[in-house]
Amino acid sequence: MFSHTLVPTELPSDEVYAYGLSKALIKVAPPATVGLYSSCPNRINMLLNRIEVHMKKESDKKEKAYKGQSKPRSQKASILNFLNLLFTLIFYWPMWTETNQNRKNVRYIFIKFSAWHFAGSDKLWAGLVIRICEELQLSFGKLFISVYRAAQYIEGDVKKIIVGSHKEWKTKKFLCIPLWLATLIIMLGILGLVALFSVAGIPSGESGKDGIAAVETLAIATLGLPAAGAVRFTLLVGKNLIFSQNLNVKRMIDNQKLSSQLGFMNEVRKEIDILSNFIRFMEVYERRKIRVVLEITNLGRCTPGMIVGVLDAISILLSSEDSPFISFLAINPSFIAKRVESSGCFVKVEKNGYAFLNQIVSLPLTVPELCNASKKMAFENIVKGQLESPEDLFLEEMEGMKNNTSCSSDVSTVERGLENDTQIPLLSSTSQPEMNIGDNEELKSLIEKALKSIYAEGNLHKYITDNSICMRRIINSVRVSVNIMAAVDRDLPPPEDIAAWVVLANQWPCRLSWILQCLEDDEQRAEIVQHTTGEVIADDTKLLWEVFSESRIELYMIRDEIASLLQQDGDPELFEKFLKIDFHFTVREAKQFRLFTVNLDHSIKKELAILLASSNLKEKMKPDALTPLPLRTVLKMSTSQVCEEMAKLKLPPKYQDAIHQHSLDGEALIYSDNSEIKQVLQMSMGEWIVFSIHFLSIKPPAVSPAPDRVLKPGDINAASTVFLSEGNLLAKATPYSSLSNLLESTIM
Repeated sequence: MFSHTLVPTELPSDEVYAYGLSKALIKVAPPATVGLYSSCPNRINMLLNRIEVHMKKESDKKEKAYKGQSKPRSQKASILNFLNLLFTLIFYWPMWTETNQNRKNVRYIFIKFSAWHFAGSDKLWAGLVIRICEELQLSFGKLFISVYRAAQYIEGDVKKIIVGSHKEWKTKKFLCIPLWLATLIIMLGILGLVALFSVAGIPSGESGKDGIAAVETLAIATLGLPAAGAVRFTLLVGKNLIFSQNLNVKRMIDNQKLSSQLGFMNEVRKEIDILSNFIRFMEVYERRKIRVVLEITNLGRCTPGMIVGVLDAISILLSSEDSPFISFLAINPSFIAKRVESSGCFVKVEKNGYAFLNQIVSLPLTVPELCNASKKMAFENIVKGQLESPEDLFLEEMEGMKNNTSCSSDVSTVERGLENDTQIPLLSSTSQPEMNIGDNEELKSLIEKALKSIYAEGNLHKYITDNSICMRRIINSVRVSVNIMAAVDRDLPPPEDIAAWVVLANQWPCRLSWILQCLEDDEQRAEIVQHTTGEVIADDTKLLWEVFSESRIELYMIRDEIASLLQQDGDPELFEKFLKIDFHFTVREAKQFRLFTVNLDHSIKKELAILLASSNLKEKMKPDALTPLPLRTVLKMSTSQVCEEMAKLKLPPKYQDAIHQHSLDGEALIYSDNSEIKQVLQMSMGEWIVFSIHFLSIKPPAVSPAPDRVLKPGDINAASTVFLSEGNLLAKATPYSSLSNLLESTIM
């Protein structure tokens, strides 16, 4: 487990998260979908920009460090490169060999797609495809894609077969001779005929006589078939230039008969396949891998049906085998999950938006809240009115965090780390020394050991599912977590613990979020107690399973409200075995790990916090007013503590004797039937209401206002009877009220 070092109190900066994710994405094989989870669009845009910068720098570094026999081709436009690519497209077939498939240098093409710009379309996902087509045409050239479609593309599924040969190109054949040689011979023949006719003149006479027939036959044989092929090829290229991929998609959208049929998406997929195959061709030609990074933003502004359409397009159109696409899904997961659930488009899952997202996202990264220093700086900038737009605020914040902030990373240090490959972003602080991690080989070794602990050693493999997407989420999350931990902590935990924590967050996100929320509440409660009484009640050595055991009844009581969240969790018995037997994580370790938990959706913890806050909601009252005790507090109370609390309520001592006589501790009060407790204590109605509100958290029944109502003698008794008969049900409800408010609402 972790060594007993100082626990970081501030979250890493966004620069560190961007760096860690960019390093992990370099190792990710496409197709992949990255979920960038945050409720702040401006921070998402800033993170995407920083990720793009880091990935481009890493790409440039690999290009310079390449030591292979055949160096990557230059991307600069020139007449020589233009003619070379055109000649290769027409006369050669690409060959996929082990050499070109194992190349490490990568070229990234970044495509930004704001869903809000296409929200007016009936088919938002078609707008996504159009955007991809337009950007790739700008990157490679419309002419080359048109020539590829005419000279290279074969309709149908063409599998990429890796051959053992070192040759990367195979010449096209015509009559068993290379096509380029046949073309050269034909052109030389044409030039020879032109030269002959220009010197000797065109023979005259009647057709079929005086050798004219022989000349005609020779001319037709020489010019006829090649001319027909050349004309056909030229027409195809011209057609593809005029009717490009994006125009074809627009035409299909306008075609009501086609767009209303099931074959519409299949036709669009053909256009995507053409682009994917062209990129595979260019990978062999440029001698580098090519990855298309698609950044999808503002999806939450669209209607539920459009959101589901885009998500389906990512999983169907952009996730085929050998697809070069890496998709960034920048969303607020809780909001998108609710929108998906309300769309009524469920086929694969049972109305669970989170499960729908988990089937698509292979690498989740939850962006944490801003650290305190960053929030202070952002607020100060807003107050002073120094910035014109919120996005500029966060960009300026990142620049400002290079100076005196305790939670920021030095951007220049990040850049130096990328160049030297011996450092990565670190936290700079005026009160603690800077921490550098080891070399890149050491970091790779740590990642390999963490992943190996899942499939080769220990028991971790027993806790993961057989879902390949789930496995990829765990692998990718381990890589990101290790990179971020290495950026901010000198003493890294054992690799097995890192992998175990990632598996815990991936398999039981709701239960882990519940534990972290309970720890946060306990921390705040301990600070209050320490401030008021000076007593230190925090215990960092407590096991997480003990924390969960003490609060599980509270989780059980709100199970109906969090049913969709609990459905994300795996086997509860395996969860118990995980924390109780195999991995004894403590509170201290949870505090250290939670700063680097990138694969845990923070919106789950927020929803749990809202439910806990509502269950413990107290109305503004006088200092001596009646207030309900939290459920967990009652569960931990002994009979003596119950009696002490009853004394504070100024209830007669005879009830305390009854508590001792029947051994009614906190658990007995919670688990017992309320009518039985009332019968044992023999309280009056008023005393029972005070006791039940304080200990059993019973709220008064809702009474609708009735203007000009005349109070009848039996009204209070009737209301009390209803209140007491529904005691068990109301014990699970929120919020609460004082006795005076209860009587007042009854009279009203």
